[in-house]
Amino acid sequence: MSTVIFFNDANSFYEQAHHLWEGVETRNNLILGLSLRLMSDLHAYGEAIPLMALVTDESGDAKASALMTPPFALIVQSDPLDKSALGKLADTLMANDWSLPGVNGIAEESDCFAEIWQEKTGRQARRIVNTRAYELRKVSQISYPSGKMKVAEETDAQIAADMLNAMAEEVIAGPKRLHTAQSMLDTIQKKCVFFWVDDGEVVSLTIANRPQIKGICVSGVYTPPAFRRRGYARALVAEVSKELLSRGYEFTNLFTDLSNPTSNKIYQEIGYQPVCDYHQYEFIDHALVKSNNPAL
Repeated sequence: MSTVIFFNDANSFYEQAHHLWEGVETRNNLILGLSLRLMSDLHAYGEAIPLMALVTDESGDAKASALMTPPFALIVQSDPLDKSALGKLADTLMANDWSLPGVNGIAEESDCFAEIWQEKTGRQARRIVNTRAYELRKVSQISYPSGKMKVAEETDAQIAADMLNAMAEEVIAGPKRLHTAQSMLDTIQKKCVFFWVDDGEVVSLTIANRPQIKGICVSGVYTPPAFRRRGYARALVAEVSKELLSRGYEFTNLFTDLSNPTSNKIYQEIGYQPVCDYHQYEFIDHALVKSNNPAL
């Protein structure tokens, strides 16, 4: 009989679950990177205690793991996919009165849990984001626009926060984190905020976050509308990837929105190789669905 174990301590959770993630870091970079961050600061993503759970079979072998930092979606992991383990997870979460805003994870795992949760709760699972995880171990030669990469300094904190907030409003579905100059300082002090600067003006931004065991994630790639279609983002990601590899990481990884063919194309030109797809769902109360859809 399978069992769900809940954790209040991120170190204990990581100790019990990390063997599920580390052999394939890019596939599991989301849950792995978040878990490592929570080990140093349990409230890194908000005041609420994160949900951290492991599903084991009758022999005590781990079959699935889950992590949620409210108000963000539950991240599920079960590789190879174990439907019964995800079903047990859903039953236990329901029995403990957990309300889930949604689920995110590798496509087949997220799809499976979303279907299970919808069947058990009656809440509609609506897919809102399709992303692809990529990995890079060597940067390809590309042409560069004018300008150069700059590692952000503390005096750049406000512009970095403003650009990340603008990106969130434009592209992120679901709950969003509000970035401030103060909240950016830790990442800047770690030399993980990068700009492309042309003629003295910041024209593109990206950050490095969620370090894993051998790799690190490139995220928050944003170019304001006035500076797009000039190759700034491609150049910045290429130079940042080189910089991170020079710091000793074996690889970098990133996510792209599959609805944006341009970003998928330019990252592959840099040398990023596709690894797997992620699906994110939101769970909607059936009454709300009916009120928003006269046909139901």
